[in-house]
Amino acid sequence: MGLWDDDGEDYVEEETKNPYLSDPDKGIALIAKLLPKRRKHTEEDKAAYQLDSLLDRRIVATVRELGIGTLELSQRLMKLSDQIMEYRKARLLSGKSVVGLGGQFSSGKSSFINSCLGIGEGEQAEKKIILPEDQNPTTSIPTYIVGGKEENIYAYCYANMIPLDKDAMKAMTHEFFETYGIGFSRFVSNIVIHTPMMPRVLTEKVAFLDTPGYNKADMDTQDTLKDEHLAKEQLKAVDFLIWLVDISNGVLHERDADFLREAPTDTPILVIANKADKKNEQERLEVIESIKGTLQDRGIEVFGVTAYSSREGKEYSEENLVTKFLDYAAKKSSEKSNMQQELNSIISSIGTNFKDTIKSEQNKQYAMGDDIYKAQDILAIRSLTYFYSSTSKRKSRLIHDEREFIKIAEQIRLNMRKVLA
Repeated sequence: MGLWDDDGEDYVEEETKNPYLSDPDKGIALIAKLLPKRRKHTEEDKAAYQLDSLLDRRIVATVRELGIGTLELSQRLMKLSDQIMEYRKARLLSGKSVVGLGGQFSSGKSSFINSCLGIGEGEQAEKKIILPEDQNPTTSIPTYIVGGKEENIYAYCYANMIPLDKDAMKAMTHEFFETYGIGFSRFVSNIVIHTPMMPRVLTEKVAFLDTPGYNKADMDTQDTLKDEHLAKEQLKAVDFLIWLVDISNGVLHERDADFLREAPTDTPILVIANKADKKNEQERLEVIESIKGTLQDRGIEVFGVTAYSSREGKEYSEENLVTKFLDYAAKKSSEKSNMQQELNSIISSIGTNFKDTIKSEQNKQYAMGDDIYKAQDILAIRSLTYFYSSTSKRKSRLIHDEREFIKIAEQIRLNMRKVLA
């Protein structure tokens, strides 16, 4: 049934208590509140999109001759590009390590975050709960959780920050689309929750990111694939990644492994077999060993693999990997360069690589020229002349690419200053 249908009494099941799902007037009001307002693109907008293009595409084209080391630097630039776009949505992330939560639907990402914030069970816990844990198999909007003196919820719609209440946040799932025929994911980029319940050691140093889950591997529905793509795009920009697996599954699915393979190589990963209270000690050990074996077979390096119960707020490991991982994230926040420093560092490294590589090719040319001059055998002269010509062409390409890189680097710095102004 659509938003404008008159018979609005029965289209929401009786047990639905969310006012935005059960009351069409409130549903309409929420839509009107979050629909993007017509506005002109600012200079900052234009600079951000141009910067994204320069970092994601133009830079890669200029470093193709420089080898693996510089390609790794260009990958850092692309990750920085994703972080800059996130920073524009939520500048409060600056100076914090972003810990992303990934996994299939029902792996327990939301309940894990609630557990980390010290929220237990019972009536009082239900009142304090930060993220809803009983949604349909689709969480539609990536959600940041950061420390704050008071609890506040905001939707980031392009450059606008819209305050929400808890019911509005809980309504922003695919169930809203099924009820009214309108969804939010196209124009609400993120939800940000400020909470005083963040542990003090993490408040100023860590932000959590809860990403959309996706259904089981045999359910490639359109909504599932959209959520999967959205989760991948969001997780590219995180500093640390916690990947949750429902321990009842007993294995790390191939699609989980695909996500982890695509994570940036410099992102520490902790894999957690969640809902560990459902298994006995021997079963927990078997699941952990199975996950470790899958990761090793696919060449995926991780910080560690552990078992955890969000319901009990307990890790079933003497290593306390969850605590160590979050402490590590908090510690790294103080070492985290600001975006301008990171950008300048990478550009400087690539520039140095250009100079060193061009000089190396030039030295090869000089050496081969000397060998050609001294050679007596005609076949040796031909062979050396061929390699001399190849080296000369590569040096010319490098010089051309270096000039392009210098131009692009200046454009990047200019746009970066506009974005971060």
